[in-house]
This record gives sequence, C-alpha cells and structure tokens, in this order.
Amino acid sequence: MSKNFADLTQPGLNSRERQEFVTALFDDLAPQYDRFNRAVSLYRDEAWRRNAIHLLQEQSRGVVLDLAAGTGDLANSARKYGARQVHVFDISHEMLKLAQVKLLAGNGASAGVGFAQGSAHLLPFRDGSVNGVVSGFAMRNVFHFLDDVLREIYRVLQPGGRFAILELSQPRNPLLRLGFRVHLQTIMPLIGRLTTGRQSPFSYLRQTTMTFLRPEEFKLRLEQAGFQEVIWKRQLLGAIAIHAGIKPAG
Repeated sequence: MSKNFADLTQPGLNSRERQEFVTALFDDLAPQYDRFNRAVSLYRDEAWRRNAIHLLQEQSRGVVLDLAAGTGDLANSARKYGARQVHVFDISHEMLKLAQVKLLAGNGASAGVGFAQGSAHLLPFRDGSVNGVVSGFAMRNVFHFLDDVLREIYRVLQPGGRFAILELSQPRNPLLRLGFRVHLQTIMPLIGRLTTGRQSPFSYLRQTTMTFLRPEEFKLRLEQAGFQEVIWKRQLLGAIAIHAGIKPAG
C-alpha cells in the first residue's frame, strides 16, 4: 500500500515519517500561509480566533499556550484580549520565524511572549504551568499521536484550566455538506494556487478534513483524556467547530 499521509483512516502509517512530511509541508507553505488563511476564510478567521479565546473564560487572562501555533495568530489574539503571558509552540521552524516577526513587531523585548519548537506530543512545559491552551486547525496534523497530544494538553493545564481548539468540520445538513465538499474540491484549491502558487498542500487539507473525526467523536477522545464540560460550537454553517472544555479542579 502506498503511503498517503493525508488519509487519516489509513492504518499502519509510521508516525515519525508522517511528522516529517507535515513539518516539511508547513515549512514550505509558511511564507504564504497567512495570505491563504485570510482568503479562504473570507476574512472570518479573526472572529473565529476571538470566539476561541472567549471560550477560555477567565483563564484567557493568565498564561496561554498556543499549541501548533503556525504563524502565531491565536497567540496574538490571546495577547490582544488580555493574556498575561503567551507561549508560541510549533514544530515548523519557518512558521515560528514568522510568528516571531508578528508578535515582536513594535514591542521591543516583548515581555510575556515565548517561543519554542518541538512536537505537540512532548511539550517542554511543567505540569500545571498554563491557564489556557488554544490551537487552530492542527489536530488533523497530529492525528498520528492525537491521544498523546491530548494527554499533554491535560498535563500542562493547571486544575481548572481550559482549552479551546479550532478545527475544520463538516456541516450536518446534507445540502450544506455537499456544498462544503465541492468547496474543498474546487474553490479552495483554486484560492490556494492563486495565493501560494501550490496545489499539493490543499489536496492534503481536503483529505485530512474529510477523514478527521466528527465533532462527536473528537468530544469522546477529549473526555477520554480526562477533560470535562466538553462542548463544541459550530461556525460558518458547520464547516468550522470550536471544541472547548476544562481540566477538573479536583
């Protein structure tokens, strides 16, 4: 069987090889990543990030980890909305370089902002050291060790800490779901080619979206990791889901 790292249902994929593939893909895409996000979301991505930060509730004003941060948009939003400290963490060196430019611009020594590179299933943070964890459109990219990642999120959160995870989803309504699939198949790759000059990353995006967990399934995985009060809120007619929950105080 040929290796298809975008098909999350394919058994037996080597996790190290898939991680290397994903890292190289996003290193290569980094310079055009923000431009594509703005265009494909019809400039709604800022509102989704704001909604995710709000789901952290009072924990958004403490120490916030942006996990698999890409160019740091969620970290930047967290800081805008009152986070005392933000950690920007990603496996892609090229993404982190852009995040540094974005978050350090005009802020001198940038007190309260930290950057680290590494794998989401082995976080370099102490147990219970952060108040909130946010992540945007990354769970598909770490699917090869998703449960390990969720356990790490649980570990670094303090008791009573909250998470909010943005992820692509599929609308419930059959007609909307069909339209969403047509969008993934035709419109999104066109926007991708126009904004980045590339096509393969958007084939990966389409396939991982189609084979990722349904919100109900992801909720179960989050609960199995120990989280409580797990919810999801649909955005963009169900094409986006924000998953949120809490590490129990006890």
